[in-house]
Amino acid sequence: TKLEQLLQRIAKLKIFDPACGSGNFLIIAYKELRTLEIEIMQQIDEITQKPSMAFSQIYLNNFYGIEIDDFAHEIAKLSLWLAEHQMNMIFEKAFGRTMPALPLKDAGKIVCANACRIDWEQVCPKQPEDEIYILGNPPYLGARYQEPSHRDDIQFLLSNWNGCKSLDYITCWFYKGSHYIKQSQNKLAFVSTNSICQGEQMPIIWQQLFNLGIEIFFAHQSFKWTNNAKSNAGVTVIIIGLQAKNN
Repeated sequence: TKLEQLLQRIAKLKIFDPACGSGNFLIIAYKELRTLEIEIMQQIDEITQKPSMAFSQIYLNNFYGIEIDDFAHEIAKLSLWLAEHQMNMIFEKAFGRTMPALPLKDAGKIVCANACRIDWEQVCPKQPEDEIYILGNPPYLGARYQEPSHRDDIQFLLSNWNGCKSLDYITCWFYKGSHYIKQSQNKLAFVSTNSICQGEQMPIIWQQLFNLGIEIFFAHQSFKWTNNAKSNAGVTVIIIGLQAKNN
């Protein structure tokens, strides 16, 4: 019974990356949830001693993203379709059945927009009973590296914060994410430069977020973040998870 309840729970999860690029974080989240679902269904079959005829209940329309670059935004949708096909093949190997691939269904709600300007609830609507996880790797961009458009976004969102001109661009995502999750059970976690927890930025950012009733529920210490991109420059990052204050 508890395994079946867990299946129902993960089928309803919403995953939201408001800086999704070509969809890597969404793809990994989707594949991990599908893998977990397969393991749960195999345990249920083993306990009941009779194979169920159920199909996967984890659908791409529970995966949401915002991406400012039109090409990356289209790649994210295509990549989610491919991830679904890959996981359907794994499901078929495990259970001997799978959902038909055609016609193609919605590949999540991936919106091409500026995440600093769009209302996140337009992209990923939320209800009181929802369990939503916001995650991703938003652009860092310290004050010295920002272009006029980035400074305009910071001014648009944070003009009433003293010292906002010295903040990293990623602060915009922590600000909007904190407003999205406040007074709810939803959570967020972003890969971030460690500078937002050091020096002059630290008291500016965190006092404002804590005033919203937000707390840090987990954090990962500094580590080197690299990828396979051309001209890749390793950067030292942290991971910070936020939730509504919880006693």
